[in-house]
Amino acid sequence: MKYASFIYTTSSNLGDQIQSLAIEQFLPSIDVQFDRDFLKEANEKEKHLLIMQGWFSHFPERCFPPADCIIPVFFGFHITDWNESIEYFLNPHSINYLKQHEPIGCRDKKTMEMLREKGIGAFYSKCLTLTFPKREIEPKDGKVFLVNMDGIKIPEYVRKDSISLSHDGYPFWNEKVKYLMAKNLIEMYRDEAKLIVTTKLHCALPCIAMGIPVVFFGNQDDYRVSIIRDLNVPIYPISKKKEIMPKSLTERIKSKLQKSLKITKLNENDEEIPYIDWNPNPISIETIKNEITQSIKDIIDKTIKMNNNKK
Repeated sequence: MKYASFIYTTSSNLGDQIQSLAIEQFLPSIDVQFDRDFLKEANEKEKHLLIMQGWFSHFPERCFPPADCIIPVFFGFHITDWNESIEYFLNPHSINYLKQHEPIGCRDKKTMEMLREKGIGAFYSKCLTLTFPKREIEPKDGKVFLVNMDGIKIPEYVRKDSISLSHDGYPFWNEKVKYLMAKNLIEMYRDEAKLIVTTKLHCALPCIAMGIPVVFFGNQDDYRVSIIRDLNVPIYPISKKKEIMPKSLTERIKSKLQKSLKITKLNENDEEIPYIDWNPNPISIETIKNEITQSIKDIIDKTIKMNNNKK
């Protein structure tokens, strides 16, 4: 059996590479890397097992259904409402493909419900970034990391001596560089963080898994981040400024340059944020982690056996 992982040439979010790190924990080797948004165009002579975890998709019409060389394991699967992905992933052709590979493990309950409404067997798998091992030792002089927190008010006693980081890069960065940056981020959080304050889902989830206290800001109505609430971690509201995600590569690059130059405008009449616990305790998810781990291992084993029987 050959095994595959993802690259993300259309993505600037290092959280994607963090998901690849989580996926690869459960595979004995990585023989090839497929571009997440162009799975339909994959062209390998041999079949490769690929864990279909992640956000789908910037280009759904070029992504789905995947090429025949891909043996999909759907786990941590999320369909975005950002573009036409829901319409495309739930058209009759895609539904037929998904039914051939059910049950579909979904990162959020909304994706699960959308699939079930179409008669597709689906379950709430959560996300493999919740399976990163819990750190054994807490840092003696731990640091506060503020990750993608520009424009959000933070008390001075929290901000003092903190380290500000961003998980945003540029799509044209080398894929190996993005992967190594993501790996270094996870290791740095594990070894040095006493508190993570972030708006990034795939900063929050692996840090929760590693036993690091997390303060998370996001849109409470966004099903993309609903898994945070399901873990009993509060989702504190971000300013209600209207943000429109640019769709073209040029617009995305321009938007990031504007943010780096601090040109982004904030509403003057932002609502007051409710009480925030800036000193949360880490939560234990070891039971959840064990369930996720056993589930993905069982599905991989079943998929391999089914594929071997077809030979």
